[in-house]
Amino acid sequence: MRIAYIGPKQREAALQAFVSPGVTVEARPHGKGPRSIESMWEEYLSVPGMMEAVVELEEEGFDAIIPGCFGDPGIDGARELVSIPVLGPGATAMAVASNIGHRFSIVTVLENVIRPLENLALVSGYAPKLASVRQIGIPVLELNDNPDFTFARLTDVSRDVVEHDRADVLILGCGTLSFRAAELQEAVGVPVLNPLQVTLRMAELLVGCGLSHSKLSHPTPPKLAAAVMN
Repeated sequence: MRIAYIGPKQREAALQAFVSPGVTVEARPHGKGPRSIESMWEEYLSVPGMMEAVVELEEEGFDAIIPGCFGDPGIDGARELVSIPVLGPGATAMAVASNIGHRFSIVTVLENVIRPLENLALVSGYAPKLASVRQIGIPVLELNDNPDFTFARLTDVSRDVVEHDRADVLILGCGTLSFRAAELQEAVGVPVLNPLQVTLRMAELLVGCGLSHSKLSHPTPPKLAAAVMN
């Protein structure tokens, strides 16, 4: 089984450690759009490159595709273009969190990401279980400048979320933050989801079961379908 991750190549080894034996993860940055995504503007800038990438990745023989942004930009459009599973880390992590607790919170990077993530929970159907979306106030490209400070902020905000927002499951709402999930879970004492890890495993599940998104809900665009027939 081959899973394509649309994101930084330097994450490939860490992602490979999350999957089952016999599954290969290949990171493929599409090289278009912003270096980091911290706004809806940047989400939209990233989408055209992703649309091109998913078609190429299916043609190369990949079994599933995972875009690296937690905000899930372009997922619906990508599903219209291919038949293999395309899974967004945001909605997938929310699905898992909803099944292992009564209420979950998302801890993310900046204030202006909060409302888009609340909207993602709403349109994905998980808003009734969303306790809160909180931010640690550190931009994506600065998260690894001082890892100890970042983790201290992450821990403080997460403990506050558990105590005051009554969340019993946490999701790290950023691809870069996601790799701190295991140590944060140990620090705060509730399940903490790494969205990239659970999305890789969900991709394994769907491919193993012979499942993908319904083409009734995500049909091939009529103009593209006509072009293929001609």
